[in-house]
Amino acid sequence: MTISLPGFYQMVQNYQEAQLLFVGIKLEIFSYLADFTSPAVISSKTGFNERNLKLFLNSLVAIDLLEKEGDCYKNKPAVNSYLNKNQRLYLGEYILFREEMTSLARVEELVRNGPDEEIVQNNQGVEFYDFYKLARVSINEMYTGRIQSLLKAVKLLFGKKDSFKLLDLGGGSGIMALELLKNYPAATAVIFEHPTVVRLPEELVAVKGLAERVTVLAGDFTVDDLGANYDLIIASGILNFAKDKLVDLVKKLQRALRADGYLHLIVHQVNQDYTAPREAIVGWLSSHLTGLDLLLNKQTIDDALADGGFKLLDRAAVAGIMDNLVGDFYIKT
Repeated sequence: MTISLPGFYQMVQNYQEAQLLFVGIKLEIFSYLADFTSPAVISSKTGFNERNLKLFLNSLVAIDLLEKEGDCYKNKPAVNSYLNKNQRLYLGEYILFREEMTSLARVEELVRNGPDEEIVQNNQGVEFYDFYKLARVSINEMYTGRIQSLLKAVKLLFGKKDSFKLLDLGGGSGIMALELLKNYPAATAVIFEHPTVVRLPEELVAVKGLAERVTVLAGDFTVDDLGANYDLIIASGILNFAKDKLVDLVKKLQRALRADGYLHLIVHQVNQDYTAPREAIVGWLSSHLTGLDLLLNKQTIDDALADGGFKLLDRAAVAGIMDNLVGDFYIKT
């Protein structure tokens, strides 16, 4: 895409609109606007300056987050569903964490002065990311498509009463495994997570009363044993953290999976030049500038899977898996 002069202005506009979104979430403005409400009412509840609150709300109308009637304001439907703290699928905390995690505030400094040499030497994601918080705030986001996509696909691979064993590898909260168990009462699961994260799936397993069907393991999946005889392994966005040990990890996945089992894999689809997709390249930039070198391109992943004995499951062979399936399924060759 060729950027014209107006395109540069649009980038600045998009940046300013994103800032308004972040401030709106931080002020919890959207939690007061499920119905048409005046600035005076919000001001009385929050102590915000009524004059400036009205100006701010007008700006949210201008960028299509709110609607306005007279002197009252109301969330647009999607805003109410995802940015109102009183809603089940509230994503405000997730959005703010993602903004913090991928912040480009230090880009100028890091380009001028270079990365942190200790991070370069260790190249460990746990030094840069708060994986526990990421896992916690990502739970609601998982229900906005990823879980539904997985459930629809797995329905074509296993019967409702089938007894199968699954591994949720580096799955954060383990919510994907727990949702599968809810839908497949004869299934069992192992959730494998880093020691800094493992207490979250342990808490969720207890809350959901699934302790008899779920084993939660703490460890480093690039080093430790994963177990065996799995019918399904879910590996969502984790291969980057095995960059220098990718070949070994693929071999471990091969050994852990039954002969007729499935590997469900989600990767970032990065090209060999590391210039696309833009979401991955920009999203990982702050960590890479700091010193990490983790992001794997799709060709490297494809080659490792092929060499390790995995074959992409042809979607045409499983009629009914939707075109917008998140991730892919692999089988052993």
